[in-house]
Amino acid sequence: RIFKLGGVAGRQRDWRTDAETFQLWAHGRTGFPLIDANMRELQATGFMSNRGRQNVASFLALDMGTDWRLGADWFESFLLDYDVTSNWGNWVHAAGLTTGR
Repeated sequence: RIFKLGGVAGRQRDWRTDAETFQLWAHGRTGFPLIDANMRELQATGFMSNRGRQNVASFLALDMGTDWRLGADWFESFLLDYDVTSNWGNWVHAAGLTTGR
């Protein structure tokens, strides 16, 4: 259930999926310096700190209201230290879709 839109908790939300919003986030052009710096670092180096990952994931899902799976997939493509379990588990949690929140 971790890969489903409602996560392990099965919570349904009205997620945005528009490409324009996602591209602003993905390319570090949201207008929020902390988010933008982390996303640009990811593209330039293939790395991002764990705290940065939490911040940008939470921002995409909770502040921008964008389907968290788009972000998880983006990280899968760019992170050099990518791990499927850590990545998807952290993303579903950042989106508030685990039973612990």
